[in-house]
Amino acid sequence: MKYKSILNRLIILSIIAGLCFESCDDYFETTEVSSFEPEIVFSNMEYTRKTILGIYQLMTRDEGYSKRLSMYYGVDNDIEMCSGSDLDNGRRDIARYRCSPANDEIELPWTNLYKGIERANICIANIPESILYDGGTADEQGEMRRMYGEALTLRALFYYELIRNWGDVPFKAWAAQAGDDFNLPKTDRDSIYDVIIDDLLLAETLVPWRSEVALDERITKGAVKGLLARIALARGGYSLRRESNTMERSTDYLDYYQIARDQCLEIMRSGEHMLNPDYENIFRRMCRFQLDGQFGENMWEVGMGQNVSGEVGYYIGNKSHDNSTWGRGNPGLQAVPTYFISFDSLDKRRDVTIAIYEIDEDDNRLLREFTDINLAKWRREWMEPVFPGTAKYTGINWILLRYSDILLMFAEADNELNQSPTSEAIAALRSVRDRAFAPDTDKMPPVPDNYADFFNAIVQERAWEFGGENIRKYDLIRWNLLGTKLAEVKENLQKLYTGEEPYQDVPRRLVWRNNVSNLQILNLSVMMDSVDIAARDSVLWPNVTDWADNITEEYIDLLAMYFTTNHGELLPIHIKIIDINTKLRNDYGY
Repeated sequence: MKYKSILNRLIILSIIAGLCFESCDDYFETTEVSSFEPEIVFSNMEYTRKTILGIYQLMTRDEGYSKRLSMYYGVDNDIEMCSGSDLDNGRRDIARYRCSPANDEIELPWTNLYKGIERANICIANIPESILYDGGTADEQGEMRRMYGEALTLRALFYYELIRNWGDVPFKAWAAQAGDDFNLPKTDRDSIYDVIIDDLLLAETLVPWRSEVALDERITKGAVKGLLARIALARGGYSLRRESNTMERSTDYLDYYQIARDQCLEIMRSGEHMLNPDYENIFRRMCRFQLDGQFGENMWEVGMGQNVSGEVGYYIGNKSHDNSTWGRGNPGLQAVPTYFISFDSLDKRRDVTIAIYEIDEDDNRLLREFTDINLAKWRREWMEPVFPGTAKYTGINWILLRYSDILLMFAEADNELNQSPTSEAIAALRSVRDRAFAPDTDKMPPVPDNYADFFNAIVQERAWEFGGENIRKYDLIRWNLLGTKLAEVKENLQKLYTGEEPYQDVPRRLVWRNNVSNLQILNLSVMMDSVDIAARDSVLWPNVTDWADNITEEYIDLLAMYFTTNHGELLPIHIKIIDINTKLRNDYGY
């Protein structure tokens, strides 16, 4: 069926013409198109490509992965926390689980996701009808199929974001036409999940592996399969249901764990992706605007553009002064102190994931208080070329999927299906941990070989591996552990505050110095307060800062302050959207 409505023409025009003004970098550059009839656009390879790029472009906006979907919605949890103490009818209200339907930060992401879905629907409807799809050259047919697969994958991603943040949402899988009723009711999320899982099973047959195409931020087969595995685990996991207002999972959940396991195993056996042996290098390369062509660990990145989009390295990163060499970093995401302590001192991920220092105007590294340490896998000081000044849009890409996630999803699904980890599952988990401890792999904790302990090891390993990557909260929700882990972290913070076991040896104060622009700490490496601070050489070690003594009752109370189980797992729909669509209403106690 061909779609020739005026509405479709206007949408296509807005996509293609808009790219002339909203492009993010060379990857998104376009020239203006003179005609926007669907049959003309989709019979032309370049016009079709621009329309597909118009879907990608929405991901780079502030209401996309520039900051809101990537940084605002995933906190607070047991490892990550929003900075600041005041409620603001914005991101802090979301983090503290006191989000109202009038919250300023929940309207635009919803609208942007549906805009992306509509753009994808137009491509999905028209690309298979194109004369190039079956009648073009072999190269044209291959590219048209790839773009069809991209549209299916992007639509699946957008629906996944809607479901994991809002639960049941309106579902529309066709391109808009004049006369359509746009006021749709909610559709059960499981039905939506099943449609997009089928879409991804089709898409993975259409798009190429990364080795078969040029290196860029476009979707390849590994990304499709990885997203499919992630969505399958969400479909098989717990979620807050409208009917019962409780967290539930479907009785056929193991069917979806099987899909996740199979997809991850195919990626693992493909040879297309592998772990970067240097954990820090993953993120340094991103700060240098270098795509991962060597290892393929970064399986899907959102392509940003300097001075245009992406607050990576600014809103998430380490604190740095405006007048420092690297310019201003103004982070709003913090690491919970017990998360920092949870790392083994030999685990290289700790000091990549968390920055305990800030940079002053003279480029000195200054120790931050324990309640103000930042999630900082992306840092202004790692940027090449240097990006000085106060501009917040760094252009550093946001990462949606890494190969280590494939390994850990496989291990989790395999353990669940067999009610015990197989040797393959143990090897997958161990490979992630091996990298973190190399070359001291003989000193890392052993991998459990029974179901319950292995699951708990997965829960912890994913915390260590993905801190600051907007994964933790959604993992805890699908495991139905968000409330449990929030209660646990508050209890542990209380023990840290009072110096109880197992935190009795955490230093109450740290002795430190800045030595040639490097922060050095006298009494942190062994995590014991074994230094006689009064007897130290105060010339060599001039600075003393509260550490565990910085934890307070007020700080502990602030973390996820208003969270309640069977409510806080989802967001409300913005009141403006409900006012427009009278078939919608808020559920889950909102």
